[in-house]
Amino acid sequence: MENDTSRALQMFLTMDRMRRAWSEVIPCAGVSKSQFATLMVILYGGRPPHGAGLLSATLPPPEESAGVSLSEVAAVMGQTVPALSQRVSRMEALGYVERLPHPTDRRAALLRVTPAGRQLLEQARRNITCRMEQILAGMGEQSMDELLALLERLADLMEQSNAGDPAREGDSVC
Repeated sequence: MENDTSRALQMFLTMDRMRRAWSEVIPCAGVSKSQFATLMVILYGGRPPHGAGLLSATLPPPEESAGVSLSEVAAVMGQTVPALSQRVSRMEALGYVERLPHPTDRRAALLRVTPAGRQLLEQARRNITCRMEQILAGMGEQSMDELLALLERLADLMEQSNAGDPAREGDSVC
Protein backbone atom coordinates (compact mmCIF):
# COMPACT_ATOMS: atom_id res chain seq x y z
CA MET A 1 0.00 0.00 0.00
CA GLU A 2 2.84 2.39 0.80
CA ASN A 3 4.29 1.74 -2.67
CA ASP A 4 0.92 2.69 -4.21
CA THR A 5 0.90 5.90 -2.16
CA SER A 6 4.43 6.84 -3.16
CA ARG A 7 3.63 6.15 -6.85
CA ALA A 8 0.51 8.29 -6.57
CA LEU A 9 2.50 11.10 -4.97
CA GLN A 10 5.27 10.72 -7.56
CA MET A 11 2.65 10.96 -10.32
CA PHE A 12 1.18 14.09 -8.72
CA LEU A 13 4.59 15.75 -8.43
CA THR A 14 5.60 14.78 -11.97
CA MET A 15 2.34 16.11 -13.37
CA ASP A 16 2.91 19.35 -11.45
CA ARG A 17 6.38 19.64 -13.03
CA MET A 18 4.80 19.03 -16.44
CA ARG A 19 2.19 21.72 -15.74
CA ARG A 20 4.89 24.24 -14.86
CA ALA A 21 6.99 23.33 -17.91
CA TRP A 22 3.93 23.43 -20.16
CA SER A 23 3.04 26.90 -18.89
CA GLU A 24 6.12 28.18 -20.76
CA VAL A 25 4.93 26.77 -24.11
CA ILE A 26 3.12 29.50 -26.04
CA PRO A 27 1.25 28.57 -29.26
CA CYS A 28 2.32 31.79 -31.02
CA ALA A 29 2.44 35.52 -30.48
CA GLY A 30 -1.06 36.85 -30.02
CA VAL A 31 -2.75 33.76 -28.57
CA SER A 32 -2.59 31.91 -25.25
CA LYS A 33 -3.17 28.18 -24.85
CA SER A 34 -6.67 28.82 -23.46
CA GLN A 35 -7.49 31.10 -26.39
CA PHE A 36 -6.10 28.50 -28.80
CA ALA A 37 -8.29 25.77 -27.26
CA THR A 38 -11.34 28.07 -27.28
CA LEU A 39 -10.82 28.93 -30.94
CA MET A 40 -10.51 25.22 -31.78
CA VAL A 41 -13.79 24.40 -30.03
CA ILE A 42 -15.57 27.26 -31.81
CA LEU A 43 -14.04 26.35 -35.18
CA TYR A 44 -15.24 22.76 -34.92
CA GLY A 45 -18.77 23.53 -33.80
CA GLY A 46 -18.50 22.73 -30.12
CA ARG A 47 -16.31 19.63 -30.27
CA PRO A 48 -13.48 19.22 -27.73
CA PRO A 49 -10.05 20.50 -28.82
CA HIS A 50 -8.51 17.03 -28.30
CA GLY A 51 -10.57 15.70 -31.21
CA ALA A 52 -9.26 14.67 -34.61
CA GLY A 53 -9.13 18.20 -36.05
CA LEU A 54 -6.03 19.13 -34.08
CA LEU A 55 -4.19 15.92 -34.94
CA SER A 56 -4.18 16.37 -38.72
CA ALA A 57 -1.24 17.80 -40.67
CA THR A 58 -3.24 20.93 -41.47
CA LEU A 59 -6.49 22.21 -40.08
CA PRO A 60 -9.33 20.44 -41.88
CA PRO A 61 -12.16 22.64 -43.10
CA PRO A 62 -14.50 23.54 -40.26
CA GLU A 63 -18.00 22.18 -40.21
CA GLU A 64 -20.33 24.51 -42.04
CA SER A 65 -22.50 25.88 -39.31
CA ALA A 66 -24.07 29.12 -38.27
CA GLY A 67 -21.83 29.12 -35.20
CA VAL A 68 -21.79 27.70 -31.71
CA SER A 69 -23.25 29.13 -28.51
CA LEU A 70 -21.13 30.38 -25.65
CA SER A 71 -22.79 27.89 -23.29
CA GLU A 72 -21.91 24.98 -25.61
CA VAL A 73 -18.26 26.05 -25.71
CA ALA A 74 -18.21 26.51 -21.92
CA ALA A 75 -19.67 23.03 -21.38
CA VAL A 76 -17.10 21.37 -23.67
CA MET A 77 -14.25 23.21 -21.98
CA GLY A 78 -15.53 22.69 -18.44
CA GLN A 79 -15.57 26.42 -17.74
CA THR A 80 -18.12 28.93 -16.56
CA VAL A 81 -19.97 31.06 -19.08
CA PRO A 82 -18.82 34.36 -17.47
CA ALA A 83 -15.12 33.37 -17.56
CA LEU A 84 -15.38 32.17 -21.13
CA SER A 85 -17.36 35.25 -22.14
CA GLN A 86 -14.48 37.49 -21.06
CA ARG A 87 -11.99 35.46 -23.11
CA VAL A 88 -14.28 35.49 -26.16
CA SER A 89 -14.75 39.27 -25.81
CA ARG A 90 -10.96 39.74 -25.86
CA MET A 91 -10.66 37.50 -28.93
CA GLU A 92 -13.51 39.36 -30.60
CA ALA A 93 -11.71 42.67 -30.00
CA LEU A 94 -8.59 41.16 -31.61
CA GLY A 95 -10.64 40.11 -34.64
CA TYR A 96 -10.34 36.33 -34.11
CA VAL A 97 -14.01 35.64 -33.26
CA GLU A 98 -17.29 37.16 -34.35
CA ARG A 99 -20.66 37.06 -32.64
CA LEU A 100 -23.65 36.38 -34.84
CA PRO A 101 -27.34 36.72 -34.02
CA HIS A 102 -28.93 33.52 -32.76
CA PRO A 103 -31.68 32.44 -35.17
CA THR A 104 -34.25 31.64 -32.47
CA ASP A 105 -33.13 33.53 -29.33
CA ARG A 106 -32.68 37.30 -29.57
CA ARG A 107 -30.87 37.35 -26.21
CA ALA A 108 -28.18 34.90 -27.34
CA ALA A 109 -25.40 35.02 -29.91
CA LEU A 110 -23.52 32.39 -31.84
CA LEU A 111 -19.73 32.39 -32.11
CA ARG A 112 -17.70 31.83 -35.23
CA VAL A 113 -13.96 32.01 -35.93
CA THR A 114 -13.04 34.77 -38.40
CA PRO A 115 -10.56 34.27 -41.26
CA ALA A 116 -7.94 36.07 -39.13
CA GLY A 117 -8.69 33.66 -36.26
CA ARG A 118 -8.34 30.68 -38.55
CA GLN A 119 -5.00 31.98 -39.84
CA LEU A 120 -3.82 32.43 -36.24
CA LEU A 121 -4.95 28.88 -35.40
CA GLU A 122 -2.98 27.47 -38.31
CA GLN A 123 0.17 29.32 -37.24
CA ALA A 124 -0.28 28.24 -33.61
CA ARG A 125 -0.82 24.61 -34.64
CA ARG A 126 2.39 24.68 -36.71
CA ASN A 127 4.35 26.32 -33.87
CA ILE A 128 3.18 23.85 -31.24
CA THR A 129 3.86 20.91 -33.54
CA CYS A 130 7.39 22.09 -34.31
CA ARG A 131 8.23 22.91 -30.69
CA MET A 132 6.90 19.63 -29.30
CA GLU A 133 8.59 17.56 -32.04
CA GLN A 134 11.91 19.17 -31.07
CA ILE A 135 11.34 18.43 -27.40
CA LEU A 136 10.13 14.87 -27.93
CA ALA A 137 12.75 13.85 -30.51
CA GLY A 138 14.99 12.44 -27.78
CA MET A 139 12.41 9.85 -26.70
CA GLY A 140 12.37 7.70 -29.82
CA GLU A 141 9.34 6.66 -31.83
CA GLN A 142 8.40 3.51 -29.89
CA SER A 143 8.68 5.26 -26.52
CA MET A 144 6.53 8.13 -27.82
CA ASP A 145 3.84 5.73 -29.08
CA GLU A 146 3.80 3.98 -25.69
CA LEU A 147 3.78 7.28 -23.79
CA LEU A 148 0.92 8.71 -25.84
CA ALA A 149 -1.16 5.55 -25.40
CA LEU A 150 -0.55 5.57 -21.65
CA LEU A 151 -1.32 9.29 -21.31
CA GLU A 152 -4.56 8.85 -23.28
CA ARG A 153 -5.52 5.98 -20.97
CA LEU A 154 -4.61 8.02 -17.88
CA ALA A 155 -6.64 11.00 -19.13
CA ASP A 156 -9.65 8.72 -19.74
CA LEU A 157 -9.37 7.22 -16.24
CA MET A 158 -8.96 10.63 -14.60
CA GLU A 159 -11.97 12.04 -16.48
CA GLN A 160 -14.06 9.05 -15.43
CA SER A 161 -12.91 9.39 -11.82
CA ASN A 162 -13.53 13.15 -11.76
CA ALA A 163 -17.07 12.68 -13.05
CA GLY A 164 -18.07 10.70 -9.98
CA ASP A 165 -15.72 12.24 -7.40
CA PRO A 166 -17.52 12.69 -4.05
CA ALA A 167 -14.72 15.05 -2.93
CA ARG A 168 -16.20 17.64 -5.27
CA GLU A 169 -19.12 17.85 -2.85
CA GLY A 170 -16.81 18.19 0.16
CA ASP A 171 -16.72 14.54 1.28
CA SER A 172 -13.41 12.82 1.91
CA VAL A 173 -12.57 10.10 -0.61
CA CYS A 174 -9.84 8.30 1.36
